Amino acid sequence: MLPSEQVQDADWEVRDDAETDWDFGQRPEHRSTQELLENGVVLVDKPNGPTSNQVSAWTKKSLDREKTGHSGTLDPHVTGVLPVGLNRGTRIMGPLSQADKEYVCIMALDDPVSRFDVEEAADEFVGAVTQTPPDMSAVKQQERERQIYYLDVLEVSENGKQVLFRVGCEKGFYVRTFCEQFGDALGTRDGVMEELRRTQVGVFTESESHTLQDVVDEYEYWRNGDEHTLDDMALPIEAGVRHLPKVVVKDSAVAALTHGANLGGGGIAKLQQGIEKGDLIAILTLKGELVATGHAQTHTNGMLTHTDTVAELDRVFMGNDVYPKRW
Repeated sequence: MLPSEQVQDADWEVRDDAETDWDFGQRPEHRSTQELLENGVVLVDKPNGPTSNQVSAWTKKSLDREKTGHSGTLDPHVTGVLPVGLNRGTRIMGPLSQADKEYVCIMALDDPVSRFDVEEAADEFVGAVTQTPPDMSAVKQQERERQIYYLDVLEVSENGKQVLFRVGCEKGFYVRTFCEQFGDALGTRDGVMEELRRTQVGVFTESESHTLQDVVDEYEYWRNGDEHTLDDMALPIEAGVRHLPKVVVKDSAVAALTHGANLGGGGIAKLQQGIEKGDLIAILTLKGELVATGHAQTHTNGMLTHTDTVAELDRVFMGNDVYPKRW
């Protein structure tokens, strides 16, 4: 299980049993398709061939959006989950790019290996791995440490020269580089990434993603007035923070946050367990609307007791006219 999934399943602590005023705001699931197209995310199943930027551009053109942006670049020949923000939904791509990932890969080897040896080597890789980004990467060529959360050997070919594995890893992990490291650990002359598919971004899975053609078809149905499923494909911006620890605030705190105030402990209604100082958190209303992201200045227990600033805002997503001022 990825850390993002653990965050999503974390239990909640109540600080103040507050209620919301239904005259202001709206549950994300009640937004119209038009609103989702203006401030949402689609999960595209990227095909083999185009770049991530090309897929984003095609989405923009096909859905008649002013702008789009993707989260987490995939090489042209890599397939799989590619979140694409629509119009104001592009703002959530930054936080979403920090989410952990899962990949399924076919690695080719020069020399045959046994499944026993592959599984034994795989067990040794779980944990911290030091990598240098490949030459083709735009990232600076220097060693850095990344986490492997799990590494499952799915299949080894009959000739022992191909290995199919699934890896859950921290953002910024290079599977191409890892294949070379895996091959070295197996004592072969080389390990080469033959095929790669991204199956998960945070808690977004491939089962939720759609081909670009399916998205375009549903958009045309919707534009022509047919009742169809575009609203199931266009997700609210709140979906982009599923992987973040969450703090829910009272209605009385929302306007101050949208005007740039940091979050004080007295404004909290409830929050998830497991928050640590420095974590990027999502700040939500009692209706589940995304107000802002911020950096925790204390842990969960501190947020339950402190009255001063418990989170410094990173970015505000809600307009400052949705909830009334309370000062």
